[in-house]
Amino acid sequence: MALSGLLLIVQSRRKLFFQWLALVIVVFGGMLVLKLRFEACGRMPGQSLYSPSGHTAGTTFVYGSMLVLFGRLPFVGFMLALGIGVLAGAARVCLHVHSVAEVCVGGALGLLGVLLLTFARYREMQAPSKKTQPDWPVVLLIVGVLIVTLSLHGLHSPAESWLEYFSHRFVAPFRHCPVTLSVT
Repeated sequence: MALSGLLLIVQSRRKLFFQWLALVIVVFGGMLVLKLRFEACGRMPGQSLYSPSGHTAGTTFVYGSMLVLFGRLPFVGFMLALGIGVLAGAARVCLHVHSVAEVCVGGALGLLGVLLLTFARYREMQAPSKKTQPDWPVVLLIVGVLIVTLSLHGLHSPAESWLEYFSHRFVAPFRHCPVTLSVT
């Protein structure tokens, strides 16, 4: 994502950069809200939607947005993003870490972000082009973020367990979760 933002700034595509950044916040923020909401009551018997797939949403959006932003035909990029989402979702199901319903929710959210970016890209293509200089402080900031991200690559994040704890502790009381009786 940092590389996409960096390229948009270097190419002086400031308006599209901010639209893309807003969609990053919407997609990943939306995934956070969905995870908190669905995980609040814990895993219930017969429940097929417990934790929407953030990996599927992220993979679909990140790679799909790169195809839309930097390809010549945004619609082709959107269609390729659909294929990426299907493959990412299938991998999550095959690894037995998500159900089909969970990857469908994640893929739909990622694909929604790519679709909205496709519309923004078409608007950019129809607008008259004017050359401006790159915003170098923003470029340096994104390069710094990219360096930090690459240096942390491979570390296992406890984010999933934090989300589950926060959801059970602070969101569950507002959800009125059903009580399940355990047989002893």
